[in-house]
Amino acid sequence: MSDDDHDDAESEAAAVVRAIDDIGVDRLTDAIVDAWEQLDEEREGPTWPGGESQYRLELTAPDEAIGLDVLAAVLDATPRTPDAAFVNLGLGRRADPGGERFAVETLAGHRDVTAADDHTTGRVPLTDETFDALARVHGDALRYVVVCDAAGRVIVERDWTTLRFSLPPSAVEDVRAAVAALDGDRIERER
Repeated sequence: MSDDDHDDAESEAAAVVRAIDDIGVDRLTDAIVDAWEQLDEEREGPTWPGGESQYRLELTAPDEAIGLDVLAAVLDATPRTPDAAFVNLGLGRRADPGGERFAVETLAGHRDVTAADDHTTGRVPLTDETFDALARVHGDALRYVVVCDAAGRVIVERDWTTLRFSLPPSAVEDVRAAVAALDGDRIERER
């Protein structure tokens, strides 16, 4: 190893030590998981199906109640069977007892979910119980959720205040009808 290579290795090692000091060794695993998940999302992103139209609904706030109603209506209207959801909650093991703690415990009970002190992230099968858990934290605590069919194609994605979903054109009318309180014009066709 040349002196320059040795200096570069020492410099990189020093940068890693500084990063660990900044993050804190007790949060290192969480930081690595978060970074890896972010890289996965940027690299791949969700897979949308062909042959269906894609729609978008912008919520006025993350906890706008109509968002949960539209999410449920889309899952009811889709001709595809919702199979699994990838979730990211801004709540973790230290959530206050009650509905939020129930949601974290329900989701964290699945082997592909990690519950840290302040967030819960992972993939869960979409069952009545997991949907109920998501409904309890719908709003600020639900940072991201994407529901897919068994082939891994997206049915609905909610990212903070943007709800995107894929349906045949006739099924979107079922969503509009199911959510009578929603001004139907708020649902915009993207493709």
